[in-house]
Amino acid sequence: MLDCARVNILRLRFSNHEQADLVLAPGVHAIGRDGGGTPCLVGDAATAIAQFCVDRRGVWLQVREGTRGLHVNGRSVRRMAMLRPGDAVYVDGVELMLLGPPPLPAPDDDSGASVQDAHMVLRGIGGQNHGRSLTLDRPRMVGRLRECDIWINEPAFAERHARLEPHADGVVLRDLGSESGSVVNGHPVRHALLRPGDQVVFEAQHRFVVEAPVAVAMASDLPAGSGGRPPIAPVAEAPADPGAVRATARRIPWLLLAALLLAGALSLLLIYGVR
Repeated sequence: MLDCARVNILRLRFSNHEQADLVLAPGVHAIGRDGGGTPCLVGDAATAIAQFCVDRRGVWLQVREGTRGLHVNGRSVRRMAMLRPGDAVYVDGVELMLLGPPPLPAPDDDSGASVQDAHMVLRGIGGQNHGRSLTLDRPRMVGRLRECDIWINEPAFAERHARLEPHADGVVLRDLGSESGSVVNGHPVRHALLRPGDQVVFEAQHRFVVEAPVAVAMASDLPAGSGGRPPIAPVAEAPADPGAVRATARRIPWLLLAALLLAGALSLLLIYGVR
């Protein structure tokens, strides 16, 4: 569920810089084409080829039926896709970057780097590490060297690109002298403090998201004194309809009488039918 206080931080940036950033306030934002066929914002939803819908659940991309050439992070979308900050949407070759809140700066010291109870996980969502999950209970190296925890086998990738360190407040991303740095929630960075939900991208297509177990993520939202357990909501029972109850009661004697008459008829049939 999306925090309403942070919704207005989401922006849609056109890579061709022909339009200003669009603040994705709650509601529907339509994308169409101008007279030259270039993707642009349109006010008439009937002419839209796609639309971004923002609500408390997040950001949804809906594609008009029959539209081709629309991709999210290099994957074709035909109908609908849920987006996260840092995703790249391509429409007719034009990139639209979904910018989330900028990451927090990395702490200057390592005072919180040694964390005994680390719950963070780095999950690959794009590139050669897609589908892989890596616990962040200790420092992890990202690079081209085969011994790196996150191995990215590309000639242009740095041998030691960055290091991910567990911290009391999240996960610290530290650049190790790479050429291009990293991208977090759509923002180029060198060093940053990552939190659950942040998306970090190395070299455009190697995408990862920082996650935490649901139980841990929900613990901070529970009321004080709940003992770490979510409150149990009472089950509402629909009140009985007095009219329906009376109607059912009136039908019961007739059903009993019909059953008795049927039983008697079957008895007579058995007695006289064998003679």
